[in-house]
Order: sequence, then C-alpha cells, then structure tokens
Amino acid sequence: MNLEWNEQQEMMREVALRFFERDEVLKAARGAGEAPDVALWRETAEMGFVTMRLSAAQGGSGASLMEAALVCEAAGRGVAPLPLPDAIAACTLLGGLEGQAARRLLHDAQTRPVTFGAAPECVGLELEGDTLIAATPDGEKRTIESGNAISALFEATMIERTILRAAWLAGAATRAIEMAAAYASERRQFGQPIGAFQGVAFPLADAITDIEGGQLLLWHAIWSIAQGKENAGALVAMADWWLAHSARTAAQRALRSFGGYGLSVEYDIQLYFRAINRVALADGDPERRLGLAGDRLWAGAAATLPDAGDPGIDMGMGAKAEAFAGQVRDFLQAEITPDIVAQAHASTDGHLPDLHRKLAAAGLAYPDWPKQWGGQNRSPMEVTALGRVFEQFGLSRIPIGCTNMGARMTMKFGSPELQAEVLPRLADGSALACLGFTEPGSGSDMYAAQTRAVRDGGDWLISGQKMFTTGAHISDYVLLLARTDPALPKHKGITLFLVPLTLPGVTIQPVETLQEERTNITFYDEVRVPDRYRLGEVNGGLKVMAAAMEIEHGGEGYHIYHHSLMASALEWARTEDGTGRQPIDDPAVRIRLARVHTHLEIADLLCRRVTWAIEAGKMNRAIGPMAKMFATDIYMADAADLTALAAPATLRHASSATARIETSYRQSIGQTIYGGTSEVHRGIIAQHHLGLPRS
Repeated sequence: MNLEWNEQQEMMREVALRFFERDEVLKAARGAGEAPDVALWRETAEMGFVTMRLSAAQGGSGASLMEAALVCEAAGRGVAPLPLPDAIAACTLLGGLEGQAARRLLHDAQTRPVTFGAAPECVGLELEGDTLIAATPDGEKRTIESGNAISALFEATMIERTILRAAWLAGAATRAIEMAAAYASERRQFGQPIGAFQGVAFPLADAITDIEGGQLLLWHAIWSIAQGKENAGALVAMADWWLAHSARTAAQRALRSFGGYGLSVEYDIQLYFRAINRVALADGDPERRLGLAGDRLWAGAAATLPDAGDPGIDMGMGAKAEAFAGQVRDFLQAEITPDIVAQAHASTDGHLPDLHRKLAAAGLAYPDWPKQWGGQNRSPMEVTALGRVFEQFGLSRIPIGCTNMGARMTMKFGSPELQAEVLPRLADGSALACLGFTEPGSGSDMYAAQTRAVRDGGDWLISGQKMFTTGAHISDYVLLLARTDPALPKHKGITLFLVPLTLPGVTIQPVETLQEERTNITFYDEVRVPDRYRLGEVNGGLKVMAAAMEIEHGGEGYHIYHHSLMASALEWARTEDGTGRQPIDDPAVRIRLARVHTHLEIADLLCRRVTWAIEAGKMNRAIGPMAKMFATDIYMADAADLTALAAPATLRHASSATARIETSYRQSIGQTIYGGTSEVHRGIIAQHHLGLPRS
C-alpha cells in the first residue's frame, strides 16, 4: 500500500483546491438556481478541468481517473454549483467517438455543460438502443453516433460518472464536517464550547471516519479498475452506496451541530446539506446500489469499466507482503494436523505451545522483531498479511499480540539486564506475556489505576488487583501499570513494570465470559519486584503507555475476525435448504451480504492505512483510533445483522457456519471494549482530528 500522491497528482489537487475553495465559488453557490452558474462554468472549462480526461491532441491533459476524482473532490469541498462529475465523464465519452457530431458537441462543452438526461441549461446525453442522442435544453434531439460498441462505452461512462460523483460527495461531506467542527469549537453554551459535549463531538467523529473510509474505498475501486481486478465493478457500486449514505448522514449531523442557525439560509452549511442530498439521490435510492454490488459479487453480473489510467497510489498489500503470506501459508499447511484444528479457538484457549515454539523457531511468531531478538525485521504490512493467514487457519494470535506488546516495551524502555533475561525466552516461544492495565475501579480510564508500587530498597512492593488480564494463566510475565506517587496527578504518578507471574504474592483467578473465552482477575499481595523489572523512568509511565497504545489502537488485531465472519456468512448462504435453493439466490440476501462486505472492505482499508502510515512515518494521533473504532463497531453491527439474517439456524447452531456466526456476535461485543472503548476513541478522533475541545 502507498497512499502518497505523485507530483502530478499533488499539483492537480492543489490547483483544484485553490480554484474551488475561493469565495467566488461559494458566492456562486449561494446565488445558484437549478441551472449551472454560466460564468463559473466558463472559468472551470478554461482551467482545463472539464476536458482533463481527453488527450492533449483533443485539448485535454490526459488525466487519469484518479486525478479527475481529486478535482471533483475539490469541487465538492467548494460546493461548486456545477455538474462537473457528469461533464468530465461526458467529455471522456465524446472524446472516444470519431464522428463530427461528437467533435462539435465536445467543442460546445466549453461554454455549456454536457451531462446526462434532462438538466436545466445543459445538453443531455441519452442512450436509445445502440444510438447516442444529445438533447438540447429547448427539446431538440440529434443523433451523435450509432453502433454496437456504443452501449458498452456508455456503460463505462456511467461508471466513471458514478466514481466522480462519489468523489464530489466525499469532498462536500468532509468540508461540511470541518465547518461544523469549527462552529462547535467557538459556539459556547453552559459555560463551554459545545464541541466539548460528547453529544456534539461523537457524531462528527463518526461522520469523518465514515467519509475517510469511503474515500479509501473509492480509491481502492479506481486502483482495482486500473489493475483489472475481478471485483472492481462491485467495489464501484459499494463505494457509490457507502458515500451516498454516509455523506447524507454527515450533512445532517453537520447541520444539526449549528442548532437553529443551521436552518438559516444565512449559514452556508445549508448549502452543503442541499447539494449533498441532490447529488447523492440523483440516481434514486442509494440502497438499490447494494443490490447491484451483490449481483456483481455473487450473481455473475458483469460491468464494463472505464479506462482508469495510472492511479498513482497502491491499494494492495504489496508483493513482499503477499510473498510472505505465501511462506506462512506453506508452513502452516505442513504443520497443521486434525488435532490442532480441533483445538483451535479465538481466545487464549486456542494457544498451542508446541506450534508456538515451532513458529518462533521459524521466525514466524514475531517476524517484525529485530534479528538480535529472533525476528526477521519484517515490515508491518508483512505482519498484517501473516495475521490474515493465521485467521484463515483459525489460529489465535491473542497470546502473541499481548506478548509482543510486553516485548516491545522491554526493547524500548527496559534495561540491558532485563532485555537479556526476558527477550530470549519470549523470542523462542518458551515464555509469554499478558497485560495488566485495567482494574475493577478503572477500565478505560487506566490512568486512574490504584495498584500501588512502593519502593523498598532496591525492590518494589506491588499491591492491588488487575481485571481482564487475559492470558495470565498461560503467561510468565505481566506488563503492569502501577501508581508509584499518589501525590502527583494521575497521569504523572504511574510507572510500568514487567512483573514475573511466578513471584510470591501473585494470585490468578479465572473469569468466564459471554463469548466463551476465559479471562482473569489477578491479585498482587505485596509482591516483591526487583527494580530491574521497571520499564522507563519512575513516574514516567505515561510515555511507556503512549508507546503501548500505538500498538493496540491500530485495529488490525481486532479486524481479522471480520473476515472469518464474512466467510461463514457466505458458507451459510451457499448451502442448499430443503427445497434445493441457496439463500444467496435471494436478491434480498445478497443485499444484506453486500452491506457487510462493504463494511469489511472499509474496515480493512482503514486498518491497512494505519499499517502504511507506520511504515511511511505518516502516523498521527487519530488514524489508529479511527481504524479501531470503525472496525470493531461495524464488526459488532454486522455480526448482529448476520445472526438475524440466518436465524433461527444461528440460535440452534444448526451448522458449523451458523454456529460461528452466532459465536462471532457474542465475541464481537468485547472487541468494542478491549484496547479502549469506542467512546474513548471517538473522543480522541474529535479532539485530534477535528480540533474539537477535549470532552
């Protein structure tokens, strides 16, 4: 994956933003009627945006579909009162024809928009059989070109228009959310900015996450067209539905953030509300597009796709990650036995010590660790690919994930003595670590921890208890957060330790859960811990925890279960019932499955964006929480939906597939809580991405 625009794309994007974010464009939007603003249209044409997809010989710049999408996104940000997505697609279609009528109409497009269907003051293109017709505003119709190839060209053009409209919606919705956030940061009620209230901040955090996920999905669709991917047509329909749906929701939330003022025509937010709804609903109910996605995915419906050109970015895993996934798959196929399959479980109960040691010996337990500690210096994307393969085999990586965090903190903050003692044992698979952050009285507010660590000579005496120490019963160490100075503010008086669980005074008790996974409560009764097990400075635990949370907040470790849920749903849908029919033959079932598949694609892209950002040094405070919050919340919603779709078979566990679906539903709820609840992540997104006051 590479999400950096190339030089030409960046230049195109900046030029378009400067043009469409001018006050003159917003002024034109305020005064616009049903017809496009004539003066603004001519300016837009003179900038070369209308014909940008044509070759230089035809008066264009040979722009790619991705570059056209960036321009339309900028037009959406400025809520430009122009049918630019339609016009760009129409000019691309006309440029591919050879007749004189097409050339004349292409020339006229500089002064009057050429779109599709009837639109005020526009020439509308229509397809009648194998004939392309142009209808003028006064009702005159003339033939542009006929032939067997016209229908396919027209279908490809409609898909291009769909993509460009979706890009316009992404830009308009993003700008609407930004306007709402700015207003909510200034508007004061009850003695503070309204953006400090979760009722205002959280819906906007959801909205910006949904829109950015939709942008990634749209770019993925364009990239897939360029790559000739089999699912490209379905991805277009999925992005079309998601951005139409989420942009309308974002516009509504943004407008409501202004309160009663949002309803006033003096406030520009209402322009965005009107325009977003107009574009999103131009082709009818967006829900119908899910049916199209489902038909393209599972009913053999084909799509004629436009020429995308060079997308500039890469939305795939990358050749190295794919190759590494193949190596891991080969290893597991050689090692997995029927007994191992029978023992597989999503929780720590699925930890298989013998297999774990074999993985460690092969450098596959912690492949991204430095070579000095038994790793292979593999990239984050390669580890992501490995995780997907583990999930395909039904193997739990929860103990590996927890151990990785303890090891990483030891590498970064531990003394050489501690590193030499602990890391070789973790690396060879002979030891594991778990996490001791949460307490009975402090869950997501982990910095309110009351477990005490009191200095006693060269040791520390630790007393207290930790809740949800998952894996403690199979672990050798716990990464433990303790309060070392109760006189300091709660964020400053804490210290991290890597505590051996074999020390006297440690007690582990099981806690059974709804999802049939064991976790634990651990008690510490004046456990004497030598100072060498301390990580970082005394009272410097905030720095260590910040590094640990960067690992946990990416969402990838939680997101992999979504893939298994989708696979189980498809297995159920392709199983014949008593009448010889398969549920997937029902269009209504395909729509439900397409919705889940869309959510899965977006969650996947948001999580992989985090992985890419880590590799590229582009990480920021918000994108990890965006991925974790969206991926876990949507997984829970989809698991609930699929449990209902396949009911009552899911309640009876009538098959292995329906059993897995229902179990996923129970398991999914915890995913929205572990690693910080979704509400905590919404607060981070609102503050660090939208600039809202801290709630």
